[in-house]
Amino acid sequence: MNTILKQFLLVSSIYLFTPTVDAYSLNDSLTKGTAALSSATQVKGEAQQLVGQLQSQLGVSQAQAVGGTGAMLQLAKNQLGANTMSTLSGNATGLSSLLGGSSGLSKNLLSNISSMSGVQSAFSALGMDPAMIQQFLPIVLGFFGEQGVGSTLLGQLQSLWTPAK
Repeated sequence: MNTILKQFLLVSSIYLFTPTVDAYSLNDSLTKGTAALSSATQVKGEAQQLVGQLQSQLGVSQAQAVGGTGAMLQLAKNQLGANTMSTLSGNATGLSSLLGGSSGLSKNLLSNISSMSGVQSAFSALGMDPAMIQQFLPIVLGFFGEQGVGSTLLGQLQSLWTPAK
């Protein structure tokens, strides 16, 4: 194959496999948003224990543990009401830090999660397969059970966080 043809194929392949500007901008915004979410969040109280369990048992980063749990908790807050979060926070301190703490950007990113597909999108944006939700589930529910959350609320959370088949 001559040199000119090789160069043409190289340039063509780079062009074909380079994302469009719009797709890159969207992906870049999502990446920056999730990075801001995780870096702006200082995990506090007993929530640190939950994040540590997720990191050690699943091998996820702190940002992934915080963001994934935050997405799950935001869905619970939006679907089951603010009283649910008050109940959970009463049993485990620091859960509000998983919902973005005092960072307005973080709260805005999570506040739109109103369905399981939103949680799945958050997991994807954090670089995790949405199937990881099912690996988070027993750890998060186990943590809440250890903190004294009642079986009725644990059942509601499990139903909410289990994707429909």
